[in-house]
Amino acid sequence: MANIEPHEFITADWAKFSKQEGEYFVKTTTNNTLVKEKFDYIGIAYPTSSSEVYTYKLGGSSGTTVATITITYVDSTKAQVSSIART
Repeated sequence: MANIEPHEFITADWAKFSKQEGEYFVKTTTNNTLVKEKFDYIGIAYPTSSSEVYTYKLGGSSGTTVATITITYVDSTKAQVSSIART
């Protein structure tokens, strides 16, 4: 297989790519603003029919908890969010 440079197959999306020190990379953004800490595991629990708890950890499932997000819904249909809390 031939070694293909990114500019040989990138057309309309070229603006998403940058070159630094001879290496190409894709520019990305972080959309998760509730958990800014590094994490490599997310555990999910359903303590009630109208709530969900997401536990973010670093170091796998037995690692250190870096954040917890609790989502509470108006009722068990989970059609409408009542609140979101971060601890």
